[in-house]
Amino acid sequence: MKKIFSIVLSATAFTCSAQWSNTSNYFEDSLHMAVSTALLVQKNPIVLTSYPDNGYFVIWEDDRNTVTSKTDIYAQKYDKADNRLWAADGIPIVSGPNNQHYAFSSNQDYRNRSFAATDSAGGFYICYSDDSVSNYVWERAMVQHVRSNGTGVFASPGYFIARSNAANLQFSSQLIADGSKGFFIAYRSASSIDNLYVYNYRDENGTLRYYGGGKVNENAIETSTVANCGIKTDVLYPGTSLTDYNIWSDLDGGCNVIMSMVGNGPQGTMLGYNKVWKAKKDSKVKTFFRNVAGAACQRITDYRKGDAYLLYYIVRDFQRVACGGGSGPVYVYTNNRLLSNGFQLIDEKAYDYSNPKGVTLSTDTNMNVTLLAAVRRNYANNVVSDFTVQGYVYKSEVFDSLPYQRCTYSNPEIGFNPIAPPSHKLNFFRDTLLGFSSAYPDFSLAAGGNNIYAASLMSTSGNRVVRLQRLTLSKKVRDSFALEYKTNSSGIPNKPGEAIGMENSTGFTGDISLDLPMVTVAKNGQGFFYIREYYRYARVSPISFLGVQLSWGAMGKPIGTGYYNGSPYAPEQAFVALDSTAKTAVVCWKDGRNIQGNTSDNIFMRHLDNVDIFNYAPPVKKIKPVINFFGATYANPAVLLGSSKNYSTLEVYSSYGASAGTSPIMNIYDNNNLGRIKASIYQNTGTIRRYNGTPYLDRNYAILPENDATGKQVTMILYFTNDELSAMKAADPSITDPGYLSVIRQPSTSATAGATYTPVAGEELITPTSWDSLEGGYGIHFTASGTGNFFIQKLASVSTCAAVNTSFISNITGATYQWQENTGSTWINITNGGSYSGATSATLQISNTPAGFNGNRYRCVIDNTKVSNTFYLEVANKWTGAVNNLWETPGNWSCGTLPNANTDVIISSGMPTVNSTTAICRSIKVSPGASVNVTPGFKLTVAH
Repeated sequence: MKKIFSIVLSATAFTCSAQWSNTSNYFEDSLHMAVSTALLVQKNPIVLTSYPDNGYFVIWEDDRNTVTSKTDIYAQKYDKADNRLWAADGIPIVSGPNNQHYAFSSNQDYRNRSFAATDSAGGFYICYSDDSVSNYVWERAMVQHVRSNGTGVFASPGYFIARSNAANLQFSSQLIADGSKGFFIAYRSASSIDNLYVYNYRDENGTLRYYGGGKVNENAIETSTVANCGIKTDVLYPGTSLTDYNIWSDLDGGCNVIMSMVGNGPQGTMLGYNKVWKAKKDSKVKTFFRNVAGAACQRITDYRKGDAYLLYYIVRDFQRVACGGGSGPVYVYTNNRLLSNGFQLIDEKAYDYSNPKGVTLSTDTNMNVTLLAAVRRNYANNVVSDFTVQGYVYKSEVFDSLPYQRCTYSNPEIGFNPIAPPSHKLNFFRDTLLGFSSAYPDFSLAAGGNNIYAASLMSTSGNRVVRLQRLTLSKKVRDSFALEYKTNSSGIPNKPGEAIGMENSTGFTGDISLDLPMVTVAKNGQGFFYIREYYRYARVSPISFLGVQLSWGAMGKPIGTGYYNGSPYAPEQAFVALDSTAKTAVVCWKDGRNIQGNTSDNIFMRHLDNVDIFNYAPPVKKIKPVINFFGATYANPAVLLGSSKNYSTLEVYSSYGASAGTSPIMNIYDNNNLGRIKASIYQNTGTIRRYNGTPYLDRNYAILPENDATGKQVTMILYFTNDELSAMKAADPSITDPGYLSVIRQPSTSATAGATYTPVAGEELITPTSWDSLEGGYGIHFTASGTGNFFIQKLASVSTCAAVNTSFISNITGATYQWQENTGSTWINITNGGSYSGATSATLQISNTPAGFNGNRYRCVIDNTKVSNTFYLEVANKWTGAVNNLWETPGNWSCGTLPNANTDVIISSGMPTVNSTTAICRSIKVSPGASVNVTPGFKLTVAH
């Protein structure tokens, strides 16, 4: 049988050592590392990868400096081996008399924003708001540059980017790196929250140098009226409300911006896009425009290398119109024409757009590909539709000096160059990324390599379902790219996204309440999924390159138990960052585990390893006894929708002595849509239980899925403790390891594990395919034809006397057969010869069975894929007492001979008496009510 040994590294709880506390993804609470356990609240953690040293920053908002509501910003840095580089509990990045915070009120989760970015020199930039404590409605938009050694470049509270001059104004700042050791910062106007600005800066020897930018959502419309000479046009600037926005890198040195807005008048709801780009060369550009007189005039524009400019801004010109004369009046007026608005209109006129986001993928050509996305609702026939997440794909130029729109152009009727350079083709894509939801959803969006992932918690039919979507940018032919769904079912794109989990609130013991599912992607395209399960823990998993399958099981692997010192706590705000190689990651979060008298939330972290290894599974946690003196113990609820195609663990909470915490009780392979799962175990604490004299394991299991599993092939691993196996060995010495065990499945509609085994109609006898040796116990692997109640006992025995013929018949038929034997821990193919014949037929014959075959196990492999039940050969001699009560009388034994060192002895009734010193057997099994009497001065030797 297969044996897998897990080696668990011990660590002192919450100690920041010179190395990661554990590098095997063994997810115990004692291996969590405290980032800060300072008094009062720490919250809103961020993990940021440090370049070029491959370390990590953990940044958070912190209330430790006052008992009032004042907040500061703290951070800690770790090198790639987890050496803590700054002071214990972190250092203040900004601290002053006011509140400093980066999270702001919004429908979007703060983790969907970028507030901090690498400076490419081992430090980072961060943007935040500075709010007056005495008058909190007045804000200042701020920036701090933190060097690699933890010192701030600017005196606290940081560098002032903008000051508000209006009450109740929220700057809502965001910041990203520019790839040139500087940053782009976006914020709302100091006078109106509806004006959005993006600027480029870089710290140069302690001075923050400005490189350009501007207002990215300037809005104008062209109107027309009937005039004497025909149509008269004018340009108006309607009031515009900025609903939300996000920024991200264009992967060409610039900053992309997506905005949801509402324009007054005829415009209505709008989804807009703009870019702040950086010139790569000094350039002098000539374009033409019409002046008030309508004449074509030349305009010369100088672009300086490294400076930042708007891609879209308002361009207008004038056209002199005259008519009439002769006997009538002469009419003269000027048409004011709008040639280009201050943003690119992506979509309009939906009921609303919300939570806009975007990502960009690079190619090996002169174009990048950008996916814009937003939550969208329609309005038709007086009905508002459900929410969907809509995607819009565009290609953008990778330029060598300036974007083509800003190059020389001579046509004054347009005012800018509209002619894109030759590039590869890109398929049209304007479609659903995630859908449908009856309640307002947020979503996460990330991209890398040629992969884009999106995830959300969508409300449908009273349930909130976790949906995960993957799209891939592929080169279809030599000059053409296409963005395609990779969540396909039978070749049909799954446009709503794959359902990978759901909440559970009715009909089952325990609830599952979920937070926003998050995705992050490394540069090589390796995706990573994580989600917070309320009151339990963050669940994490790499995403395999097969669709959206989670490598660590349904909804990922929980990284802890949610219990500390026997009490639950509430982990929240999980945040994951992948390293540059996508081999490892760091997850941080806040929780309130009440350390050292601190009853507030603190910041913790955990290193995640092997995230790039396909089909790697984290080790199984310690198998613990689970005692419930009132009956069955229920597992934490789970949902298996068949989407991960990997094992998912069900755990129970154990309050058993010093080993308190959760313990795995089973793994279920997630390849069937079982829906919500309810499971429990019963652990016997008395004398080992028996049925008809046969002992069975002190632990049994019950599994009830929401969806009927009858006839489905359900692959499972059942876990039990060392002590439970030892009790089986003591009850039946012929059992030497879990390879001698079998499983009985009883169909059942109950999720409550019963106290005893009683046969029922339709039972299934299952032989495990393998077993694992684990910390604290064992796991046996098997596939059942459904769910129900599960009991574990010894393999079914075929009993025979020595030197007697016997046979085994495969319970599965097929085209080819190969019998195997196991005399220890390895299965070996049998060949005909000696005592064996029929080794490649449905029936294996053993002639003149040698006593040495006692304890061998046999199975048949059918068609090289299927495996029959396993047979345990018992060369046994049963006591009959047909002549007298003396052990030494051959006529008292079923085989007509005395037992020897290879014989298992079975005594079901009576009391044989030993009157010699040579009595011997391999093992002895004595049923209740029977006994063996050894006369004083004599002995019975049990060889095994």
